[in-house]
Amino acid sequence: MECLTKDSLLKFMQWFVAFRKPIDIWSNHSSYLIIEIVTYFFAVLTFRHAYRLGGRYMFLWFAIIAHGLTVESVSYFVPDIDNFWHAQSMIMLLGKRLPLHIIFFYPVFLYTAGVAAARLKLPFWAEPFAHGLAVVAMDVPFDIMGIKSLWWTWHDTDPNIYDRHYWVPWTSYFFHMSFASSLNILINGSRKLLTGSSSKIESKGCFKEMMCVIITGLFSFPLGALQFVLLYHPLHDNLHIHTEVCVFILVAIYICIVWNADRNPDDGARPKKGKKWLDEIGLLVSLHFMLYILLTVNSKPENIRSIGLHEPTGNCNATTPVYTAMGQVLSKKTYLCTTEYDEAYYDWHCLTGGKPPKDGMEWYTICGNAFPNHTEYIVVVTAFSLIGLFYYWQMCARSGKDQTRGKKMKKS
Repeated sequence: MECLTKDSLLKFMQWFVAFRKPIDIWSNHSSYLIIEIVTYFFAVLTFRHAYRLGGRYMFLWFAIIAHGLTVESVSYFVPDIDNFWHAQSMIMLLGKRLPLHIIFFYPVFLYTAGVAAARLKLPFWAEPFAHGLAVVAMDVPFDIMGIKSLWWTWHDTDPNIYDRHYWVPWTSYFFHMSFASSLNILINGSRKLLTGSSSKIESKGCFKEMMCVIITGLFSFPLGALQFVLLYHPLHDNLHIHTEVCVFILVAIYICIVWNADRNPDDGARPKKGKKWLDEIGLLVSLHFMLYILLTVNSKPENIRSIGLHEPTGNCNATTPVYTAMGQVLSKKTYLCTTEYDEAYYDWHCLTGGKPPKDGMEWYTICGNAFPNHTEYIVVVTAFSLIGLFYYWQMCARSGKDQTRGKKMKKS
């Protein structure tokens, strides 16, 4: 085939995968190298748990990977939601947009949270919402320190991420909850529909299980987006209500559903004696929350230099329409205006003369800024980490066990 020339294949491979020396990351962006390596370790823990239990746990792990690939790919190539840029890690994919370790962040968060939520032994209609709460509990300290540490950057004027919490878009929390609950609904719902079994462990054949993996991987995104359509877009876009309010409403709905279901627990939901909980999942969440406390205490973001792809710079007056799921047309600036922007977690102080990059650039260096109030960040991240650890301790240490072969699940 003429189109498959050596040059075209080489160009594709250069677009598909790129590498960066670890020493370069360590010199300019040390916390990013640390989180990349830690992510691979955490992902191995989740895979080991899935492999040890086998059956549907393995298929759940791969469904989450498929879901992550779908979310990340769509986010880069659909203009209306292309609003963030990852920092450059050791291995980059898809035109240097997707760090390899980000793919494995999905099982680190979603698999861990899903296994922990399943131990509550909630009815099928409540478990997805416990899953969503468990994911956002892990996410809050990660999101706060991630943006402060320049592990990624956000579009400056996109209306869907304009409302912030320590520079984290409130919609990020909404995203984590809604997409996690949707994944849970689809993986368990497709299993029940296609195999007639709601077991967490007993596989019903590779073909049917892979169909469930594909369905979950492809359709968790649109099902999660449906929650935005039902709650976020009417309140935010039509009634101009702050996104913070939308998130708290969603959290309250999730808590009420989980709390209501947990008032009448399954027989296996309460251990009659203490149980060992520091398995792969317990170890992961313990290390996860301790990591962010230590990172916040010891981090010096003013020393960070993030070199890579960022929001394109250009004409400060150019605008681009943003089409919402409700059919409205909003607006954002087409380019980052380097002389007038509102992203206080970075600037240009580490560049020669403190001068910003020229217009028409996508690959440039940004400089981290010091904590405006370091003590406040320590208190906030520590508080959210301890709350998250407490929630996981309740699920992992004071609830039921993972379903194993030979143990039938009580029907809800």
